[in-house]
Amino acid sequence: MPHVDRPGKLVTADAGPAAVDHVTTARLVGRRPEPGDADAYVRFYGDPRTPEELWSSDLRIPDHARATLKEFIEHWQRWGFGVWTVLLPGGEVIGHAGVQHTTIGDRPEVELLWFIHPDYWNRGYATEMAHEAVRVAFDVLELDDVISFTIHGNDASRAVMEKLGMTYERDVEHVGLPHVLYRLTRGR
Repeated sequence: MPHVDRPGKLVTADAGPAAVDHVTTARLVGRRPEPGDADAYVRFYGDPRTPEELWSSDLRIPDHARATLKEFIEHWQRWGFGVWTVLLPGGEVIGHAGVQHTTIGDRPEVELLWFIHPDYWNRGYATEMAHEAVRVAFDVLELDDVISFTIHGNDASRAVMEKLGMTYERDVEHVGLPHVLYRLTRGR
């Protein structure tokens, strides 16, 4: 079933070739998530080094990590693209990144998102995988734009968005919290 992500633009399950199931960057591998990734998702979502204001303790439970992984897998099954599990070349899972459908203020959007284990912060990994996700969004899926959002105090994620060339668009509410929304338009 097609989904309208912007007026006149359809993103369907056959929108991207199987090549988007697996991507590589200079230092990382992104692959379609698998049920066997659950333990790694539990580890990086549950890490206490992530500040409470960025990732609240009620989200750090194993059931939430498994549910998120399940949602990512289901998105891939439905749409043929989505969020990758991010690995080091040796196979260690260090997070996730990619694009997926979302709704902000009753408007369908395609969101660019990432989450990297605290052991691997400040190495540019989020930016590296986000660049690859933007490439796939624009060059393979032929999307017109992508959005990303975070809470006001998440300076690291805002820095990634700005490195990608995204521009602040507006404040929004998401999961009951104030967020900033950034957008990147193809060709910018």
